[in-house]
Amino acid sequence: MDRPVAVRIVAGGDDALRLYKRVRCAARALGIEVIIDEQRGGDSPRLFVDSRLLLEGLQRTEAIEDALARWLAERKG
Repeated sequence: MDRPVAVRIVAGGDDALRLYKRVRCAARALGIEVIIDEQRGGDSPRLFVDSRLLLEGLQRTEAIEDALARWLAERKG
């Protein structure tokens, strides 16, 4: 992937930091660069890519990696 992938995290408190770290780790495992925009708030942490809800809840790194991989595969079409 030649361009960074822009993602948005909507979460509050410790969940925001945990999700941020997990997204970074998942992206590293996939060999992609991500630009993370954070928005505070919400009851449940959410991860968006291209304004599309990718995941809801504080997911494990492996689940985030799988979701990002599926999104990348769809994008390549």
